[in-house]
Amino acid sequence: MLQTIAGFDRIGEENAFAVLARANALAAQGKDVINLGIGQPDFRTPEHIVEAAIKALRDGHHGYTPAVGIPALREAVARRTLTTTGVDVSPDRVLIVPGGKVTMLAASTSLVAPSSTNFIG
Repeated sequence: MLQTIAGFDRIGEENAFAVLARANALAAQGKDVINLGIGQPDFRTPEHIVEAAIKALRDGHHGYTPAVGIPALREAVARRTLTTTGVDVSPDRVLIVPGGKVTMLAASTSLVAPSSTNFIG
């Protein structure tokens, strides 16, 4: 018999994934669903991105990246921002995060208490 850890049953499922499961269930029933819950793409990852990921792994890029993002990516975003908007942004002012929740947390944190909060670092 498996032993349960005290309090484990209170963790539950994250709401965004519960919404995704419900949307998928409705879609499987033939319902027309526009899922605004989780940022799960409805298309395959483009092949050039798959190949870049494979190459990065083969080149030894394993584990976590810096908390604010890979420097070369931050530099590329700064360059792209300049060419598309004309705004010159320092790569030091670019933050790369893994998804929407972290983005919302960073934005909220910087707006609610910008002088007293240190989000990263």
